[in-house]
Amino acid sequence: MSTLSGLLALSMPFFLLVLIGFAAARRGIVPTSALGALNAFVLYLALPAMLCLLGRQWTRDGFAGAALLPLYALASLLLGLMAWAVLAREPSRGARGMAVLVTLFPNTGFLGVPLLGALLGTASSGPLVATIVFDLVLTSSICLMLAGAGATGLQRALRNPLPYAVLAGVGLGLLDLTLPAPLERTLQLLAQAVSPAALVALGVALAVPPPAATAAAARTATAQLALLKLVAHPALAAGLGWLALRAGWLAPPQWHLLVLACALPGAANVALLAQHLGEGQHLVPRAILLSTLGAPLTLPLAAWWLGVSAA
Repeated sequence: MSTLSGLLALSMPFFLLVLIGFAAARRGIVPTSALGALNAFVLYLALPAMLCLLGRQWTRDGFAGAALLPLYALASLLLGLMAWAVLAREPSRGARGMAVLVTLFPNTGFLGVPLLGALLGTASSGPLVATIVFDLVLTSSICLMLAGAGATGLQRALRNPLPYAVLAGVGLGLLDLTLPAPLERTLQLLAQAVSPAALVALGVALAVPPPAATAAAARTATAQLALLKLVAHPALAAGLGWLALRAGWLAPPQWHLLVLACALPGAANVALLAQHLGEGQHLVPRAILLSTLGAPLTLPLAAWWLGVSAA
């Protein structure tokens, strides 16, 4: 299977679920007024369950991939500065913070784990979970603080339920605790609901038109953010990873994983946070959509440049 055909086969359900949500909202099957309730279900119930399970598994795997995190963090820092500069004309600090977050946070959980697992093998799952933990605990918290002024920004970061879910999973793993079977099954059922609910919610959010006064500026900004996510992020990771490779810090498979993880499109769960906070809704969903539409072109190019092909 070629890299392009493998990518398209794995990502097609992602596009279809977003399309279903968009069509359902336009047809009135799912009213846009229900978006808040749908997002709340994912943000406070389903996604924390999935993240708790991922955090526990990462701990049991011996924190695989932790060595990649310094390079991943540096690439994210440089990209964040670029995204903040691109958004200099955005008057809302909250919108800028959420837009920076969607530029930094790859769609690793929904798309990256199955896709890069097919490209790089099952050994990639541990390092990918490490990047998810980093983005949920640090990247999200920092961007939420940037999205508010003073105490407001700190309160937003502290009220984000997702880092606590990851840390709870890590705690379960460190203590080697096994939940009673009914609780374990409940977490698994909630975790299985994350992808369809979050992606349908993204489609519903895309059906909400932005205010006319911000539409033109938003189109330009979202295109720039998508380019940063799909081009600048993997390019920064490639450069930093190459230096680490030359220094003997990374092996080639780790370098490939770092670059391709950064080449993923923006994470759909950022749209949930943006809607929940009422910030950046004219930027975040469309930036996710554009980066997701562009990824089937840019990801195979990155994989080809690295010499990776689908199995």
